[in-house]
Amino acid sequence: LDHWARRYIEGIFVAGITSGCGPGVYCPARSLSRAEMAVLLLTAEHGSAYAPPAPTGTIFTDVPVDHWAGAFIEALAAEGVTSGCGGGNYCPDNLITRAEMAVFLLAAEHGSGLTPPAPTGTVFGDVPVDHWAAAYIEVLAAEGITTGCGAGDYCPDSPVSRAEMAVFLTLTFGLPLIALSRMLRNIGYP
Repeated sequence: LDHWARRYIEGIFVAGITSGCGPGVYCPARSLSRAEMAVLLLTAEHGSAYAPPAPTGTIFTDVPVDHWAGAFIEALAAEGVTSGCGGGNYCPDNLITRAEMAVFLLAAEHGSGLTPPAPTGTVFGDVPVDHWAAAYIEVLAAEGITTGCGAGDYCPDSPVSRAEMAVFLTLTFGLPLIALSRMLRNIGYP
C-alpha cells in the first residue's frame, strides 16, 4: 500500500491497460522492454479495447510475424512513433531507456509530426543541450509528465521500470488515478 507508484499502477490496471506481469503481481521494479512498451503505450493511447491490425512480419527484420508483440510494434511504426533502432530492426528485447521513452510518449501523444522547441540544456543536470533527446525530455518536463529521477537529473540512459511506465502513461494520456485497494476495502474485500 505504501509503494510510491501504487495509485498509477492500480489506475492502469483498472483502465485495462495491463493485467500485470503474472497472476496478482505487477513487478514494479522490473525494467521494461521495447516490445512491452509498444503494447502498453498503444493500449494507453487508444484504450483497452484497442486491437492493432494483424502483423505482417515485414516491417522489422527482428520482429517476425509470430512475435508476441508484433502487431503492436508494427502499429507503432505505422503511426510514425518509431522507425526502429537502426539497420531495419526494432530491438524488441532491448530495455527502453528514459530518453527513448520521452520520444515515444510525445510522438504517441502529439503525433509523429511533433517538432519540439530547441532545448536549453538547463532543465536537467544530466541532459545537456546537445543530448540527442534533450528537446523531447524538456517538453516532457514542461508538460508536467516528469520531474526527473532526483537531484535535478533525468537519468536519460537508465531503463524505464514498470512503475515509472505506469506514471508516464497516466500523466501523458490523462488517465484517472485509482486507489483500487481503497475501492476493494469499501466493498468489503479484505
